[in-house]
Amino acid sequence: MGKGVSSSGVSFRFSKCWKQTQHFRIEPKTRRPQIFSLLYAVYSGHNGVRVSDFALQKMAADLLLGQLNGRTTDEAVKDVIRQAFHSVEKGYFDSIDADVATKTALQLQLSVDGLSQYQISQEFGALLEKLGKINVELSVGSSAVLALIYQSKLYIGNIGNCRALLCKTDEFETLTVTQLSVDHNLYNEEEVLRLLRLGLEAQNFENCPLYSTRCIGNYLGKTGYKDCDFLSDASSEPVIFQPEIVGSVPITSACKFLVLMSSGLCRALHDLYPGDTSKGNRNLIQMIAEEFQNQSTLAGVAQSVVHRVVQLHHDAFMQQVDEGNSVPTFSNRDDITLLIRNFNYPLPNAFNNRKNSSRSYTSSTSTTSGSDATPTNYSVEMDFSGTMASGVGTNVSVTSSERSEVDSFPEQERKSYKSYVDFSDYHRRVAEARKLGKLPRGIDFD
Repeated sequence: MGKGVSSSGVSFRFSKCWKQTQHFRIEPKTRRPQIFSLLYAVYSGHNGVRVSDFALQKMAADLLLGQLNGRTTDEAVKDVIRQAFHSVEKGYFDSIDADVATKTALQLQLSVDGLSQYQISQEFGALLEKLGKINVELSVGSSAVLALIYQSKLYIGNIGNCRALLCKTDEFETLTVTQLSVDHNLYNEEEVLRLLRLGLEAQNFENCPLYSTRCIGNYLGKTGYKDCDFLSDASSEPVIFQPEIVGSVPITSACKFLVLMSSGLCRALHDLYPGDTSKGNRNLIQMIAEEFQNQSTLAGVAQSVVHRVVQLHHDAFMQQVDEGNSVPTFSNRDDITLLIRNFNYPLPNAFNNRKNSSRSYTSSTSTTSGSDATPTNYSVEMDFSGTMASGVGTNVSVTSSERSEVDSFPEQERKSYKSYVDFSDYHRRVAEARKLGKLPRGIDFD
């Protein structure tokens, strides 16, 4: 029989800047029932949603349309994931050829000998404005983290600032958290050293938006880096495309739930717990565990945790203001997306009597505070559950998905077991209490 409890929940919280608001755009998840490969992903765009849009569509197609057939070893599966990442990167760069050509043509028109920068700005203002807009388009990139469940094993792929956490119980039934992804940013010492070897020092990035040191897209950080003021001193491409692939991790009874986080959530945790990624991860997991006890759905769990993080972040900012900090350590918050994939962590208040519980379904709810914000939700016939968020706003959207137990594991693992309850511990305790004369009178314990 299928479970009547949602196996994954997603919550979004759109970004907040305490001095301005802008628009946002979101693309939620897609899924396909009756298949034994499950894919979950979070994409976080920077400077726009163009790359996240592209990756959202293509990554699923490059992973779930037969590419995994016959792949029986971990290395073979990881190679499929790696090739999917590379296919997305190549496909995106192929799609911007026209923009790159336009940029080159504009630069040639502006290459006038004998004119100063001031003269060029006066005589070619329209061309400079057009070139600036194209450069913004070519600077769009995306971080990504995906989780593939294949043959009851977990594989993680990531690039950029999105994060994956796996929560398990140890031999003492204590909940532990392991980060399965790698943060590709300036808080990663290895990435800083790599940039240093290219001739880029810390001062190059003061007040400069280097969102991630690895990503999908971002032409200006890669091929076009010589046209970027704070990257032009590098000896080679400073922003690289090199995803991290981890796996496999067997999904055992010790695995409780998986967490995928957007770069905005990672940044919010960094603002709250600067310099201590592990503490941020632990506190997030503690909040999730607490909300498992309070909520009736995984969507409710994810939404409540996101609300708590948002409130903590706002309170921390206000505390700095109240303390008279002339320059707070942060003054805005990016979009936040949290995806939780439950394996077997208890949800005591879940609705267990839903009709059609064996059928996969998706549902979403949203509240919008701005009339110009129009979030959209859609489903595509692929076994994929992903989220993408970018921009600035004050909106909340929640998406939850349910998959029956029969969809989650291979055919050979579906077995029927006779019901069985072991009362030996009960009878032992009754016998001990009777021997000590502590059994209450008037009750038949046999």
